[in-house]
Amino acid sequence: MSEHENMALQRILPQTMNENRYKALQWRRRFRNFWLTVHLYIALSIGFFFVILGLTGSLNVFNYELEELGLPQVQHEAYAQLRTPDELMQTVKAAHPKKNGKWSLLMPGYGNDYVWAEYPKPVETADELYAPFRVLVDPYSGKIISESYWGRTLWSSIYQIHASLLTARLGVKIGRFGFNTVCFLGLFMFISTLTGLYLWWPRWEKFKKSVTIKRDASPERLYFDLHKATGFYSSIILLILSFTGFSFSYADYIKPLIRGFSAVKEKHLEEPDVKSQVVKNAPTLSIARAVSIADKIFPGAELRGVTTPDGITGVYSVSKRQSDEANHRWARSKVWIDQYNGKVLAVQDPNQFTAGETFLNVLWPLHSGEAFGFAGRILWCITGFVPLILYVTGMSRWLQKRKAKKIKKNKTKQNYTIVAR
Repeated sequence: MSEHENMALQRILPQTMNENRYKALQWRRRFRNFWLTVHLYIALSIGFFFVILGLTGSLNVFNYELEELGLPQVQHEAYAQLRTPDELMQTVKAAHPKKNGKWSLLMPGYGNDYVWAEYPKPVETADELYAPFRVLVDPYSGKIISESYWGRTLWSSIYQIHASLLTARLGVKIGRFGFNTVCFLGLFMFISTLTGLYLWWPRWEKFKKSVTIKRDASPERLYFDLHKATGFYSSIILLILSFTGFSFSYADYIKPLIRGFSAVKEKHLEEPDVKSQVVKNAPTLSIARAVSIADKIFPGAELRGVTTPDGITGVYSVSKRQSDEANHRWARSKVWIDQYNGKVLAVQDPNQFTAGETFLNVLWPLHSGEAFGFAGRILWCITGFVPLILYVTGMSRWLQKRKAKKIKKNKTKQNYTIVAR
C-alpha cells in the first residue's frame, strides 16, 4: 500500500467508525424511546387498576384473619377436644336443612381459628359467578358464630374487587369476563415491570446511586429517586405477582410452554371425573371414616379440609397437607372416596408431580406469599402498596417533565417572536 493510500485510509476509518457509533447510538435511543412510550402508556391507561389490585391484594393476604376480626375469640380449656367434623357438619345442616348436597369444611389453621363451612351454590346467589354461603363454627363448642354470603361482607367484597372488579355480582358470564380481564392485566403489569427495569438499568459504576434516594433532594429528584428505588427493590415480587395472576385464567396458554421441558397432565389440578357406586338402601360413610381412609394414603399429614358428597353419586374429597407442601391453607394432597363402600377412587399427591406440574402447583402460594411462610405474607402485603407509590411518583415525574417542556416551548416561542421583531 502506498503512502498516499495509507494516509487516505487513516482519514476514512475514524470517519466510518464515528458514523457507525452514531448509528448505533441513534438505534439505541429509538429503542429506548419505544419502550419508554410503552411504559408510559401502560401507566396512563391502566396504571390506576394496578393500584386497585395492589391495595386490595395487600388486604387479601390476610383475608381470613380480617374476616374473623371482631368475632369472639376461640377459647377453650386446657386439653379440650375439638369437635369432630361429623358433629360440626350436623350442627350446620340442622341450622340449614334446605341446603342439601355438597358442603366443604375448612379446618382451623394458617389464619383462621374457626371451622369454615361453605355451601358452594346457594339458590340465593345462583346467578353470580362465585358467592357461596359461609358458616363459621367454633371448633370447640360447636356453636355457629357467623353466617354470610361471599361478597356480602367488607373483606369478601374487597377480595371480589381484586378478583373480578365486582363484576362477579352481575352474572356468571359478565363475572367470568371480569375475572379474565383482571388476570390479563397481569400481562401488562409484567411488561410494565420489565420495561421499567430496562429503562432504569444503569452502568455498574452508577448502580449504587440508582438504588438510593438522595437526601435533601428537590421534590422532582425525590419523586424520581423514589420511583427508581421502589421499582428496583420490588421488581422480582411484582414479576411473580403479575405472572401468577395472569396464569389463573390463562394456564392453557402456559402449559404448552411448560410441556417443552416437562410433562403436564391435561387436567392437572382439576377435579377427577369420579362417582360413587350407588348401593340401594346402603348408609353413607361418616366424615370420620372418610378421613381415616385418607389417613392411610397420607399418614401423618395434617387434615385441612373435607368436601361431602354432592347427591347420591357424589364422593368424599379429603384434603391433607404434607409437611413439604408450599400450599398451606388449600393443600393439594387429596383423596376422593366412594361414599358407600369407602373405595379410593382417585389420589392427588404433590410429591408425585412432574417438574412442570409442580411449577403449576406453586403458582397460588407464590401469588399469596404463603410459599414463604408468614414472613412472605407480610412482605407480599407490603408489596401491595408498591403500585400506588410507583403510580404517584411516576405520574408526578411525567407531569413535571410535561410542564418543563411546555415552559421551554413557550420560551422558545417568545424568543422567536423577539427575533422576528
